[in-house]
Amino acid sequence: MENEKKDKIYKGVLIGLGIVLVVIAVMYYSEHRENKRYIGEITAEKLSLQSELELLSADYDSLQTSNDTLNVQLKMEQEKISELLERMRVFRNNSYAEINKYKRELGTLKEVLRDYIVQIDSLNTRNQLLTAENVRVKKQINWVKERNQKLEESTENMKEVISKAAALDVAGLTCYPINKKGKTVKKISKTVKLKTSFTLRKNITASTGAKEIFVRLTRPDEVVLGNPQNLLFDFENTKLVYSAMREIDYEGDELEVAIFWDNDGSLISGEYKVDVFAEGNHIGNAKFLLK
Repeated sequence: MENEKKDKIYKGVLIGLGIVLVVIAVMYYSEHRENKRYIGEITAEKLSLQSELELLSADYDSLQTSNDTLNVQLKMEQEKISELLERMRVFRNNSYAEINKYKRELGTLKEVLRDYIVQIDSLNTRNQLLTAENVRVKKQINWVKERNQKLEESTENMKEVISKAAALDVAGLTCYPINKKGKTVKKISKTVKLKTSFTLRKNITASTGAKEIFVRLTRPDEVVLGNPQNLLFDFENTKLVYSAMREIDYEGDELEVAIFWDNDGSLISGEYKVDVFAEGNHIGNAKFLLK
């Protein structure tokens, strides 16, 4: 009897130990699987960041300017990218905190790139304008002379014709709703902005330089969609409210323009009118539907 008791106790201990070992094995396997998944996610994030950095480096390589100061600054940013890439290749700290740190550095490098693109574009534009200035002036003079030879009207009529010829004109005027990703949508509920697009036609008689383009959007009930500051513009001896405005640099050549109005919740269904104005002239109009 005593031996049977001992056997039972012994078996119970063995069973208990077996259960403990099974529980430990299950916990170990679960933790190992979770750790493996975590490391996989970190690795994927790291590879994605490395890819973005390499693309960003290519973008910096593509920037070209004759400005020595900018070239030195661009080289310094390239060195920062190379240094960040090297740090990412060797780091072994499987931590989201470290990944987020690299993301912030990448974001800063992207912002700096955008600033350089604006600066270089401005410099290149100015250089092109200086180079083309003499050619453009000669073209304008020749064009005016040729036109003057064909006109037989009075001086006042001549001035009026030239003024009309110098006025800006648009082609391909459209307006449509877009979402926050810039994609065209069909429903008002998904509309974040109304995008007005058009082409300013080539006009070598028009004055060049900065010009303000005004867009006026009118609802089906004749209510004009206003701007946040309720600002006005001049048109035919009166002041009108406009929906959106953009300043452009016009040099006499064909120019693609897009102007955006932010949806303030006042859109309704129906047929809208879009009118475009510049320098006191009504230069284009169109209609579009919102549902």
